[in-house]
Parts: sequence; structure tokens; C-alpha cells
Amino acid sequence: MALILLMGVIVGLVVGGFFIAGLLGTGSSTQDSPGLDSGTANPKSAPKPGTPPSAVCDEAGIKVTAAVDKPAYGPEETPILTLQVTNSGKTSCDINVGTSQMEYQITSGDDIIFNSRNCQLDPSDLVKNLKPGASESANFVWKVNRNAPECAEVQSKPGRGGATYMFVATLGKWSSEKVTFTLQ
Repeated sequence: MALILLMGVIVGLVVGGFFIAGLLGTGSSTQDSPGLDSGTANPKSAPKPGTPPSAVCDEAGIKVTAAVDKPAYGPEETPILTLQVTNSGKTSCDINVGTSQMEYQITSGDDIIFNSRNCQLDPSDLVKNLKPGASESANFVWKVNRNAPECAEVQSKPGRGGATYMFVATLGKWSSEKVTFTLQ
């Protein structure tokens, strides 16, 4: 029995790693493989240390917003969480939009219910050049589960029946405002 449980945990970690790595697909996104939706940005490889930026980036113009696909979810529905980064500045900016910079956090009051970094495997970097007015977004399907730092086992599940939760999206040093949603 313990061997079966151990094998299940290993398979879960591998599948979870592929799921998180799939956060940055190209073009379309589905509920099971969230992706990065490209606007007018061009992908670039990560710059070498000490390389001067191609243009002076107005970091004050970088904005991260969070969104959910609807304000309330039925008993069998799972929320789709969206992280969007927009360059509202006047110059292009090279921004790391990789999974190493993304964080999807769900709270209820002071209780941290879920954090996408807790069980993340093999985070990666992806530098994109965001032109003025350009946006990038990535979706994450929350399976209405709890998790803990270092992927420690958690027995309890998030409540439903009208429970209210807050979602905050973070990309590097930029965080969104809280977005509220309800689970029925």
C-alpha cells in the first residue's frame, strides 16, 4: 500500500511539473495547459549578465493585473486565474515573463490557501520585449485545492458553499490588486 502511495506522489509531482512548465505555451490556452497569450511582444533569450539594456525601460509603466473568468463558481467548477502584464510606459521593456517569475496566490482572510510556487518544478525564464501598450497574459486553472510551502502534504480542502477567496497575481517585483471570487 505504501509503495502505491509513493508511486502516486511521484507521478503527481512529475505531472505537476509539466503542468507548471506548460504555463508558457504559445498562442491558445486550454484549461489543462494554461498558456501565455502573445500580443505584439517578441520573445528573446535571457540576456547575458552585464549586458546593457537595449533601451531605458520605464519600470513604473509595467502593470500586473489579475482576473478570474467569472465572479462565482458552481460546486463542480474550477476557476481560471489570469495574470496579465502590460507596458503602459513610452519605451519598450525587456521583461522576464517566465514561470520563474509567476505567482498565483489565493487567500481567505489571512489564510494562504494556495500558492503556485509551493509545488513548482523546474521554473524557467522567458524574456520578452514589451513594446509600449503591449500585454502578455497567462492562465492557470486552480483545481480548488490547498497546498503548502515545499509541497508539504495538506489534508484539508478549500471550503465551498458561498466561501469567498482573494486572488493576487505576481510577476517578479510587480503584483496585482486583489480580485475576489466565490465558490458555491
